[in-house]
Amino acid sequence: MKPETEKKLKKIKRISNILRTICKVLLAIVICGFLVSLVAIFAGDEGTLTVFDNSIPLQLAPLTVPARLLVVVMVALIMAVFFKSLYHLHRLFGNYGRGDIFTTDSAGQIRQLGITALLSAGVNFLWGFTAMALTQAHLPHEFQFHADGLFIGPAIIAISWFMEMAAEMREENELTV
Repeated sequence: MKPETEKKLKKIKRISNILRTICKVLLAIVICGFLVSLVAIFAGDEGTLTVFDNSIPLQLAPLTVPARLLVVVMVALIMAVFFKSLYHLHRLFGNYGRGDIFTTDSAGQIRQLGITALLSAGVNFLWGFTAMALTQAHLPHEFQFHADGLFIGPAIIAISWFMEMAAEMREENELTV
């Protein structure tokens, strides 16, 4: 391996390990955020619930227990999408930290990130209807749907497919040499 390439690989490994640590911290923050949200939903009387750039001044006091459970389910879905994206980034940076850059596993992690972008768009759509249902009696609410995940997700999935094919070609070339 050329000395320049070796230096680049060491730099990739070092930065990937730093980013992997950041992902671990963010995973813990997502879990803590979910727990705080649970307490706020069940113990709170009023507040502003902001999800996917949609802020709803939600008065929790008049909400019934089933309505609060619906909010909990939606918050759980949203947090699960964030957790899934951070988890796959953590795994991807782990691969890169070991020097496994063009591998089928790395391509698989990238594909999962594309699927997560699609899931994010789906949860955003569900959140809009849930928000309208919860605020219908209290406040007028404007529904905003962020469709970026519908375009970014398939693009990332296509890129991962190309990367997987390239990794398979590389592995095949290594076997023949």
